[in-house]
Amino acid sequence: MKYVIAVVIASIAYGFLPIFVKNARVVGMSANSIVFYRFFFTAIACFFIILATKKSFKTTKKQMIEMSFYGIFGTGLTMLFVTMSLDYISTGLANMLHFGYPAVVMMTMIFIFKEKATPFKIISIILSITGLVILSQIKSDGSLLGIVLALITTITYSAYIIANKKASFSSLDTIVILFYVSIALSIFFFLKAAISGDFHLPTTIYVASNLIGISLMCTVFSLGILMYGVKKLGSSTASVLNMFEPTTTIILGIIIYNEHFNLSILIGSLLIIVSTVFIVIDSQLNPIAE
Repeated sequence: MKYVIAVVIASIAYGFLPIFVKNARVVGMSANSIVFYRFFFTAIACFFIILATKKSFKTTKKQMIEMSFYGIFGTGLTMLFVTMSLDYISTGLANMLHFGYPAVVMMTMIFIFKEKATPFKIISIILSITGLVILSQIKSDGSLLGIVLALITTITYSAYIIANKKASFSSLDTIVILFYVSIALSIFFFLKAAISGDFHLPTTIYVASNLIGISLMCTVFSLGILMYGVKKLGSSTASVLNMFEPTTTIILGIIIYNEHFNLSILIGSLLIIVSTVFIVIDSQLNPIAE
């Protein structure tokens, strides 16, 4: 039971990320700065965790290059586009659209890496795409750009997920990977913000606390207890429990920002959640394919 609670807590913690991001955005913090601070604080935290747990910092040149590349163009752009999307759409809608990435991962594995297309995978892809189409039809002033930005994250994050399975750095410890990826992202987005002239310092305790929350609570803490739970429960069960993340974001968005919630959002969200359940069923029936 404690492992289930650990994964649920991790998912809920992840669900706070869009809220913290939006809090920083509404007071003027630039998207580039937010991404920089998230990974800057994460790199520092990971450094001390690696020291405390006596893990090895050792990597190869190839691993460093791949971690930097996929980190920047995978998780880095994902964070950037999610942050930018929140200027146009609700936190719950942005996060739920982002959760279409498992379908993109599966399609990539099937069509590019020739992974077996099982009935459950096909059903999952159909449900997820249908859910995304329904969510994409939700329109309000300026929302189309936000929807497009959120949908792009399904591609960028899928690239990072696949790289973690297929790239040379896949054999490294998760915290070590996060450390090096965070360093690369910190450098990249600091330079990007400096060049574009929108690098901002956290001038108030409110902004600083939200930035620290993004990094420590929604990245380091959530990842740590998620890994703790996954070791005992397995990735399949954790995947279902991880749906607490977008659910948390939707609830918090309604409470804090009075965000709109209608039947289309409910149906689209349920379809994406059910598609995740089918992924889990498939992974149970085909453990080698997972």
